[in-house]
Amino acid sequence: MILDGIEIAEKIGDYVQKKVAELKNSVVPSLTCVVSSNDKSTRVYLNSIKKNCDKFGINYAERSVNAEDILSEIDKLNTDRNVHGIMIMHPLPKEIDEFKVLSSVNPEKDVEGRTPQNLGMLLMGRPYFAPCTAQAVLEMLKYYEIQLRGKEVTIVGRSTTVGKPLSLLLLSEDATVTVCHSKTKDLVDKVKNADVVIAAVGKPKMFDASWFKDGEIVIDVGINVVDGKIVGDVDFDSVSKKVSVSKVPGGVGNVTSAILMRNVVNVAEMMCRR
Repeated sequence: MILDGIEIAEKIGDYVQKKVAELKNSVVPSLTCVVSSNDKSTRVYLNSIKKNCDKFGINYAERSVNAEDILSEIDKLNTDRNVHGIMIMHPLPKEIDEFKVLSSVNPEKDVEGRTPQNLGMLLMGRPYFAPCTAQAVLEMLKYYEIQLRGKEVTIVGRSTTVGKPLSLLLLSEDATVTVCHSKTKDLVDKVKNADVVIAAVGKPKMFDASWFKDGEIVIDVGINVVDGKIVGDVDFDSVSKKVSVSKVPGGVGNVTSAILMRNVVNVAEMMCRR
């Protein structure tokens, strides 16, 4: 089975369009990105976000700031009722304290689910938002009705945007979760003995068919550019002949983008009701 994220993203998109239409007489959902570097990959990502906002009728804005002004700019966005989502673009310059910056964002407007407040509340099971990519993985598994209760799930990657928060989301579904990383011993065995594997290491085609046993479910979170083409952490051509696996592109990334838009309209609706 091929796990396709495009269909899921379209269904989330239908929800977003419906909400924007319902809110149009009261408020236009708005997303603001705070930018403090000229990194090329950041610009590509910003263009993608703007394209999605335009598609759904969500107002998009950028705020270019330096190290001295970033906290004051975030404070303004926190209190502006016309701003419903705030994204801090990365990478941040070395002179900027990332933890301090993320801590300054209103967790109700943290549509990426990256603030320490939301990550901490995720531990308690009550965040405003979980990190979008981690949430996307869970939604893909649920969409394809993949049973998680009692299953062995191995996550390869321990980032604060995927591996760590996803482990908490999966635990809440009664899965038994193993989080692996670069120092993990016998990694192949831990991957091969799982029922579900989440590949999130950022190494193109690291996982070929030899890593998996028949019948496993594999979610590929990796987005890597090789010879001008986007590929995942999983060697799709070989692995798809053996197990059920998600596509790259056309998988988790599409769902992640749709969830971000959904989060923005949900904040707009919440603030409109106050």
